[in-house]
Amino acid sequence: MIEVESRQQTWKNLDQPWDIVIIGGGITGAGIFNFAARKGLKVLLLEAADFAFGTSSRSSKLVHGGLRYLKNKQYDVVKESVRERERLIREAPGLVNKMAFVYPGFASHKKAHYEMGVGTFLYDMMVPKWEHRLVARDDLLKSDPFVRSEGLLGANLYYDATVDDSRLVLRVLQEGSRHGGVAINYARVVGFLRDLAQQVVGVRVEDQSPEKSGVAEIKARVVINASGPWSDVVRQEIQGQPQLRKLRGSHLFFTHKRVPLSQSITMVHPRDHRALFVVPWEGTTLIGTTDLDQENLDGEPHISAEEVDYLLEAANYIMPDLQLGHEDVISTISGLRPVINSGEGTPSQQSRRHMVWEEQGLTTISGGKLTIFRVMAADCLNFVSAKLPGQPKFDHREPVFDLIPEKPGNNPITERSWQFLAGRHGLDATRLVESAQSGTLAEIEATTNLWAELAWAAGHDHVVHLDDLLLRRVRLGLYLRNGGLDQIEKIRAMVSPILGWDGQRWEEEIQRYKGIWSSFYYLP
Repeated sequence: MIEVESRQQTWKNLDQPWDIVIIGGGITGAGIFNFAARKGLKVLLLEAADFAFGTSSRSSKLVHGGLRYLKNKQYDVVKESVRERERLIREAPGLVNKMAFVYPGFASHKKAHYEMGVGTFLYDMMVPKWEHRLVARDDLLKSDPFVRSEGLLGANLYYDATVDDSRLVLRVLQEGSRHGGVAINYARVVGFLRDLAQQVVGVRVEDQSPEKSGVAEIKARVVINASGPWSDVVRQEIQGQPQLRKLRGSHLFFTHKRVPLSQSITMVHPRDHRALFVVPWEGTTLIGTTDLDQENLDGEPHISAEEVDYLLEAANYIMPDLQLGHEDVISTISGLRPVINSGEGTPSQQSRRHMVWEEQGLTTISGGKLTIFRVMAADCLNFVSAKLPGQPKFDHREPVFDLIPEKPGNNPITERSWQFLAGRHGLDATRLVESAQSGTLAEIEATTNLWAELAWAAGHDHVVHLDDLLLRRVRLGLYLRNGGLDQIEKIRAMVSPILGWDGQRWEEEIQRYKGIWSSFYYLP
């Protein structure tokens, strides 16, 4: 990734011809960037805020096929997704991790219990594999004794995977940068360059970082709009008609000690029968997601009081003995899904298919889901291939990850910590450990993160603001109570010398972070 001291030099070097300019630094843009760089193309990625700032850091933390989409007969979407899930589990261990899910069945909904059995069978056959099974009532209550026991018949068990979504984006960008791509955050595209035929042939980009390096004009053979929920906003420059239905999904986080699940739970809400998940993740347990229309893109999305009550109602239905309340919530996230508007009545009925199209020389890709980011990247690049040198072809089965290094013999951390560390940082994991200060290779409370990752991120993952570090690099804003602010002096001692922030800048960043966390990552 971009080192702290190189940002200004990177900005100075933007004024050169590029093969591809990508607008948007979420997982879709990152995947396109990675594939293009591996083909030797000159590719530049521009992100208006921070990498993974939008949907790609606010997901349900799942790499999954979308079992619920079978009910909507989206069979092609599910088949594509489960196969990509399996590849990601194999190719990114420690970052994408296999997880058991149980769907408790109740006597009051026997039909749903049996239908789920058929669904998990189809889910596995699309891979194909055979890992689903029935779990007896007593066995489920033995492993997770606080699951609702009244009328419990047993459960259907199947497997999906969990992921640190923002670290996935950073890892994919990191690998692409290693192959020659250039990615820069806080670089907002403010206009397009056009040729005599009024076709888009480049962008005008403005530095949004505190350095304020000015405005640059950049020409490219291909300009790709991969800005997720903001795709229609970008397309306003070419008078494009709106294509998206923006759906807000919100989640609650609890400490794992308060909700000590041994596996994930799939359930339906007792009120409207929407599918929800309760997922152990990085020392926390999250429950989500909601599915609501949101038109306003000003500021960051945030959870509403009604959503909080809705999710607590679901949690207390499936785990009544825990009696969870507002005081148990340690953080929240809300993200926007960029769904292609198919005109379906309810949000949950919308298709998760992706689309690629061109208007006045601008190529846009939108829709889809995190799990199939490689499929989306290959489809987009094949769409524009005729404009690229050599007209390269792209296969979504090609690698986006370099091989994870083996744990060095003198490495002081445990095998478990090494697996997670290497999953998040790839080839940089060895250097991270070698450069760690004494005492910083310990885990941060009950998470899988090490304190040393804060210092590494400050020096190597282009942290521009404190919220970049604590919400998207090492995610203390989600893991810890009070957004990690109880540890802020320890964090300051570790990263302030690396970032070069003086006392005034540090205080400004703390106040900025407090405002963001309390407004968008905690209870309303």
